[in-house]
Parts: sequence; C-alpha cells; structure tokens
Amino acid sequence: MTFEKIAQEVPLNNRGKISSEIWFPTLFHFIDILDYQEKNKKWLKHIFKWRDDDNRGIVRSNSRGWHSAVDMHTREEYVDMGKEALKVGQKIHEALGLNPKTEPVIDNMWANVSQFGAHNRNHTHPGSLYSLVYYLQSPDDCGQIWFTDPRPQAIAVQHPMTKERRPRELLNEVYYAPVPGRVVIFPSWLTHEVEPNLSELKGNKGLRISVSANITYRFKETIEKKVCNINEES
Repeated sequence: MTFEKIAQEVPLNNRGKISSEIWFPTLFHFIDILDYQEKNKKWLKHIFKWRDDDNRGIVRSNSRGWHSAVDMHTREEYVDMGKEALKVGQKIHEALGLNPKTEPVIDNMWANVSQFGAHNRNHTHPGSLYSLVYYLQSPDDCGQIWFTDPRPQAIAVQHPMTKERRPRELLNEVYYAPVPGRVVIFPSWLTHEVEPNLSELKGNKGLRISVSANITYRFKETIEKKVCNINEES
C-alpha cells in the first residue's frame, strides 16, 4: 500500500479533526488481595516481633522509620506473603505477554514501620524490573506514596492550565493512597517518595506499616539450575 493510497482512504468525516495517541506510557498496576484482614493480622504480629528483636533495622530511603533486613521473602513466617507477591508478578507476566519460558522471581523484600514524622526520601529501586508496596496498616493522615514524571523536560516547561483539574496526560505527579490489603506495582526505575506519617493516633495504631519487594523475570531453566547447584553444594 502506498502512502498516497493511505491518504485517500482516510474517511472524509475524519479530516479536519485532531487525533491523539499515547505512546511510551508508564504502567502502574494494583490489586486488592483476598482475606487481607486475617492475613494482615498474622503478618503484623510477626513484623512487630521482628522490629522488637532488631530495633536498629537498616537505613535505605527511610527517615526515622524502621526498615527491616531485605531477606523477608526467605523467612518462614513470610513464605505465604512471598507467594502472594509472586502471584502478582505472574498476573503482570500474563497481562503483558512476556516470554512463557520466564517466570517472576523476588530479588528482595522488606518491611517498613513508620511512626509519626517518618517518611521515605525520593528514590528508585535499581537492578529489578518491577517494585511493589503492600499496605498492612494505614491510619488516617499516615501519608501517601507519590511518583513523579520520569521525563525531566516535560516538567521544565508547563502547559498554561487553569485552576481546574489537569487531564491525566498532563499530570507531573501521581499519588496512591495507602489502602490496607492493596498492592501497588510500578517500574523499579520510577522515582517515588512517601509522605510523612502525620497520624495523631498513639501507640502501634498510629503506625504506617507496609511491605515492599522487587521482582524480576528469569528463565525457568536458569532458576532450576541455580537451585540444583545450591542443593549439590549443600
């Protein structure tokens, strides 16, 4: 088909109208897990004990809040949580039509416990494809996670907007509320930050508690070989 033929086949009622297409989008996914209340109750109990046993935790993007070690997915008490994360990874795998010879793998997983004033500085998660955050407890005013436009030049010059709500395509930031039982998934390279916890509730009820993980996709054969090698060495 020649370009001239394409031009001639454009319907007359389409001429003179502007057409728009979206390319290179940044995809976000979210899923609300079943039976989250019972699961969260059990996981919170383990997280509180973990925090009490290792009060110092580690420091990454967290400011004031407690950040666990990143081997959460390998610990027996969180095996079912890891399986939930892998289910999410598999759903994305199927939705995007990824190579069927690959499957999701958790690179690392950790808990965040944020008291009043605690927040997470803006950061990315290098070395993985997708990152997720799962909320176990989120009192009112405990802070949202927010993401910024990954294109610096798109922020440098702004469209002349009114005070009315901007269309989605022109937003420079997006915020996700910390809904208990909800998993939010996003590309690991995307810069994000978590607002300070300003909940006025006292004690453990005022804590924002979440779990984060990094997921990538690896060839099943490679994963099986690694498992075999580990077993042979042990």
